[in-house]
This record gives sequence, structure tokens and C-alpha cells, in this order.
Amino acid sequence: MFKKFRLKNYRTHTDTTLELKDITLIIGSNNSGKSNLLSGLNYFSMLVSKAFPGSEKSKMLGKHNFFPHKHSLSDSNTPISFYCEWERDNNNTAYELQIYCLNERSGDIGCKEKIVISSNGSEKKITHGHSEKSQKMLLRTKLETEALTYDEKKLTDTFFRSLAFLYYYHFQPAFLKGQAFPVIQGKPAEKKNFSELFVNSKKSLNIANEIGREGAHFQELVKYVKEYDEVSYGRFLGYLKRFVKSFNGIIIDKGVTKWQFDMGTSEFPYFEPDKVSDGLIKAGAVALLCAMKIPPAMIMIEELENGINQKNLSEFLSWLTHTSENGIRTQFILTSHSPSVIREFSDRLDAVYNIHLRQRDYKSIATNLNDAIKPLVNMGTIEEEGVLERDGKEVIQVKPYELTELFYSGILGEI
Repeated sequence: MFKKFRLKNYRTHTDTTLELKDITLIIGSNNSGKSNLLSGLNYFSMLVSKAFPGSEKSKMLGKHNFFPHKHSLSDSNTPISFYCEWERDNNNTAYELQIYCLNERSGDIGCKEKIVISSNGSEKKITHGHSEKSQKMLLRTKLETEALTYDEKKLTDTFFRSLAFLYYYHFQPAFLKGQAFPVIQGKPAEKKNFSELFVNSKKSLNIANEIGREGAHFQELVKYVKEYDEVSYGRFLGYLKRFVKSFNGIIIDKGVTKWQFDMGTSEFPYFEPDKVSDGLIKAGAVALLCAMKIPPAMIMIEELENGINQKNLSEFLSWLTHTSENGIRTQFILTSHSPSVIREFSDRLDAVYNIHLRQRDYKSIATNLNDAIKPLVNMGTIEEEGVLERDGKEVIQVKPYELTELFYSGILGEI
């Protein structure tokens, strides 16, 4: 489970730290930097994935890995960096990656990597690119020849696999229902036939990658899983039935995916995706990701409330909590600017961060809501509902309507 992320000098995030829970909520207005944050986490995850020792992809860094991503007002001497802490069975891993400019004229880019492995009471630190300059991400390759114990090797392998399995989505109901497709180089993307691509292929299907940022290939993936992956389909069905008890399964009718429901009669009607509620379709996409044999370690979803009825948001968030299995199976980072979502976190303010863009220097400032609300409680601006201890910290609980009032008064956006 990831415990902490830190981004430095990535776009508007000059120094942003998140302490992570099973579900972490990011709130803020448009253009506050919410998308930049998720983009940064996704970017460094992709770099780590490319650095897999067995990968044929180049581990060499170029100017495209630095200049488009740094804060627009920072100079070329300031590196962009990513840091994270991760825990599994009381063993810990801390990893840091810095990317910096070696030569602005030639565009040569260097990197520094460091990992600290804490396992069974012992600690080891391994670095790459610190004593000698390096333009390649080779720490993972270097670890293969380090004198690590079996437990340490297993821990680092699991950690890097988890870090490479961060996925960032902005699910749109029209895409999820197969009514719209993203435009690539001026042309709409075509439907994919996953049975042709993978049934007789040695390649494995990565649903988290193939589904697409907006979810355009969701219906075709559901069809593939229904027909060729009984175990994953069973998990998918189980997850969704927790959310909508009347959901009965997927029917393939003349090659088309249809959604079947138990309406309390002797018949079980089924409907084309465009007749299914936006909320259920979005839950279906999350359920399919979580049903994978190895689900994403972190699922990041922008504007969670899009397409979900406000009355169903509470149920949806509760369902996400059960689906994450306390962060053991997967974790979520959600973004929102809806008071209906914010109020659902009134008893877990430590899992909420407000982001606003400071106009004078175009820096995104992230503030933990639990820390920010303490002074408001002390001043009597809002009433404390209760206090509990979580992860060694006091967490304030407030009434949901108090958060809604703070939102509409504009105070929440200024915290």
C-alpha cells in the first residue's frame, strides 16, 4: 500500500506531498492543479514501467522527459522529482527519482535514483546516478546484482510492479457506453476486437491499459472477459452486484454486449449500454479494473461525480471503499469539485486535500483538510462532531452540512 507521494517542480507542483489512504480525495476548482498532480504521478509511473530490466524499451532519458514537465517559471538547473513510500506486511520501501538537465544546449538529461529497503528489521540503501552521472534509469537493473535477501528481493519486485501499475482515468459515460471514441490525429479511434488480438496470441491482455483514458474500449473488454476469462468475469459480476443488487450479468446478443437485470419477474430483461445508467456504467469500469488477476495498485479517477446521480454518490463511495479492501487490493485517488462528494468525507478529513493555484507564482498549494479545519473548529467557525485517532493522528469529524456550507461560502477554496 502506498503511504506517501511527493512531487517537486512538476508543472504547477513545486512541492506537493500527499499522505495516502485507501481512498484519497483531491478537491479544488478548475485550473487549480488537480489534473497536473495526477498527470505527474502517472508520468513517473510510466517511467518506472519502462525501466523494467526485461523491457526492450529504452531506459535512456531525453529532453522530452524534462523540459515539457518542469514548472514553466523554474530554471533548467532545478530537477523534477518524485518520491514515494510504500508498505507491505510491516516492511517498507522508499523510492526517489530525480530528473535534471545535464546540458541545456545539447538537451542531455540525467537522473538520480535511490531506494531504501526496510525488511525484517534491517535497512539497505541503494543508489544509481549519484556517484557518477547517468542518462539511463538503471536502478531496477542494478538491483538484480545486489546482495539482497529473498524477502528484500520479493519486496522490491512487488513494490516496482505496484509503482508501474498506477493508472489515470477521466471516464466519460458516452465513451464507456461505446457511443463516442477519442480522436487520434484527426480521426476517431476504431473499436478493437480483443478476441482477434489476444485469444491466439502469446501476448497478455492488460485491461487497465486497453480500456483507455476515457473508457472508450470498456464494452469490448467486458465482452472479451465474459467470453474468455471466467474467473475475472466472476469477480466483475460479484463487485457490481454489491453496487446494484438487481444486476444479473452480461449477455452477448448477436455480438453486442447487453446488460441484464433481475426485475422481480420470471423474465430477466437485458438492455443495450446506452439504456444503462451512467453511474452503473462507471461502476462497471471500476469493477472490471478491480476484477483483473493483478488489479492496478492505484486507480486515479478525475471528476468522480460526472454521470453519477447525487443521491447515489454516497452509495458509490461506500462501494469503492469495500472494493479497495482497505487499500490491500487497490487504492484510489479521486478528484472532485462537487460539494456532494466532499460531504461524504466528513468523518475522514485526513483523506482529503484541497488544491488551489497561487496566482502570483503559479504554484499549486495542497492543504490537508484535517489540518486546515482544526483552526476553524478552535475559532468556533464550525462545530466539531467528534475526534478519533487514525495512523497516530487526531482526525476531526464534522457534520456533512458544515463542509457543504464551507464550500458554498468560499472558505474551503481559500484553505
